[in-house]
Amino acid sequence: MLRPLKLKIQQVAQPAGPAAAELPIASVWVDSGISTLNEPFSYLIPEKLSSQIQIGSRVQVPFKDKHLEGIVIARTAENSEPRELKSIYKLLGDFPVASIETLEIIKLTADYWGGSPYDVIRSAIPPRVAAAEKNLVGSKTQISFNLEAEAIFHLLPPKKDSISALMDLLEKSKAPGAKLVIVPTARDLNHLETGLKLAGIEYKSLDSNLPRADRYRSFLEVSQGQATLVIGMRAAIFAPIPNLTEIYLHQENSEHYYERRMPHWNAREVAWLRSKLTNLKLHLLGYVPSLDVAIDIEAKEISYRAKQERISVLAQASSNGELIPTRIYQLVRKALAAGPILFIVPAKGYATAISCAKCRNIALCECSGKLTKSSAKSEPTCVLCSKKFPNWKCGWCGEAKIFLTSRGIERFAEEIGRSFPNQLVIQSTANDSRDYVGAEPALVISTPGVEPVAKDGYSAVVILQVDRFLSSSASNGVERAYSNFFAAGALISETGTVALVHDDGAPITSALTTWNPATISKREIEQRIALQLPPITNAVLVFAESTELLRLKRALESAKQDTRAPKSLRVYGPTTHAIDGTKITLLVEPAELEELVSLLREINKRRAISKKPLLSYRVNPYSLD
Repeated sequence: MLRPLKLKIQQVAQPAGPAAAELPIASVWVDSGISTLNEPFSYLIPEKLSSQIQIGSRVQVPFKDKHLEGIVIARTAENSEPRELKSIYKLLGDFPVASIETLEIIKLTADYWGGSPYDVIRSAIPPRVAAAEKNLVGSKTQISFNLEAEAIFHLLPPKKDSISALMDLLEKSKAPGAKLVIVPTARDLNHLETGLKLAGIEYKSLDSNLPRADRYRSFLEVSQGQATLVIGMRAAIFAPIPNLTEIYLHQENSEHYYERRMPHWNAREVAWLRSKLTNLKLHLLGYVPSLDVAIDIEAKEISYRAKQERISVLAQASSNGELIPTRIYQLVRKALAAGPILFIVPAKGYATAISCAKCRNIALCECSGKLTKSSAKSEPTCVLCSKKFPNWKCGWCGEAKIFLTSRGIERFAEEIGRSFPNQLVIQSTANDSRDYVGAEPALVISTPGVEPVAKDGYSAVVILQVDRFLSSSASNGVERAYSNFFAAGALISETGTVALVHDDGAPITSALTTWNPATISKREIEQRIALQLPPITNAVLVFAESTELLRLKRALESAKQDTRAPKSLRVYGPTTHAIDGTKITLLVEPAELEELVSLLREINKRRAISKKPLLSYRVNPYSLD
């Protein structure tokens, strides 16, 4: 069937008219989509737009044969480029979307993590929705408070959920000006909003999950100074808030503060940069400080504030393979009369690994993937290729009986439910989380990070298979485990007890009892110093195909010999990454990180010119795994 002929319309640029009489040159970051273009481009400002275009204005500019979005970062009187300049095509929106301060933070972030400014802007500034600008009144007035930069780590207390502890700090603050509160997850943000509403405290939310128009409207209202309390998740750290004096970063060691997109910045480090750049007070909250923060506490760069607390802790190791040792079992039976019991388990699912019940060899697929079970009656399934094995038999001895090597939350729920019959069993996982539970007796089984808050606290918190938490292969597995233990332990009631299925002489037992993570943090730092691992050194993970990484490894080692790469550079790999394929790990002294990132950026520029795929890299990632 013939389609009607369509003529291609030739678009002609709208005449720009004469250039502005004052400061006619605009430096613009252009959203070119080319990550290796980091520098701004110069454009003429038409006289008809001169009074409207400010630093931070969103504009449309000609770029090659297209019209692209850009952000004005400066206005000058003279052109620093030898070429004839094109004019800005039009202004996008009546209000600037960035301040001089936030533009500087965006640039520092792009430079430190090795990206382009627009890579950061895509996270920092919401897309424009023209309808959201209607009837918005500009009202910001800038006040100078003459403050000095200060960073404080607040140890969250026990017997109180973390959001209530955060609100206590906010209510006690006597600082003038606006406050910015950053929380790691949407769940935390919902809890905070609920608490603020109940307390009658006015706020503006920069929730990235809001509808586009609502999110953009809130962003513009905040930028115009229409809120003295602003809350949000990691992207809100860039919000242009007039008269900002304090930043609160809740659960500062959370992995959710690491941006998933290039250039993979970390909200905690951005907050640190912003605090120093604009003389803000930075409040870091957590149960166990991240090792980065712990090192700065030791160096007196961050103040440490904590109240002396003690809680009841019972620890007993599993001597015969039982899930719940005798003394802890007795504690749970007694505590059930007083309220709900929280069990923390290390994994979701039913059985994350299975083996032969006779010879105990791990069950593997032909593709070498491990077999798992999603329920008691489900068939073993490969984690890599998803092949099912309805009539599985051991490839070594022929036995058909399965042993659950690594249990998940659903299997834990079965066993705990049988141990304490006729009790309500509640599960909470990342895929199906519960926010709150009542005060009535119940067995609440949760994976770390999504524990429901009990109305009057838990009469006992039981952490199962502590060794499994502490034996994680992740580079920060132990640090993460300790933080999870403290976060769960904080949910006990005034008379509650924390029980650990673990040796009672372990350091975590005394740390929880005295509510003091300093000793375990110090031990971790000493181990990192001895091994010269992050955060004592800085790390960059580089991702590409194996052959490309082998070439890069040889090139970097050669450049190091020729003094074209950092002297302290160590290269490990290639190794396989669980999500992003093959990687090499680069370690350098902190003083030489900037040199290494500059070298990688230069390599990518040359690869772009040669039309080769660009290297993907992450600077100081959450984990090296």
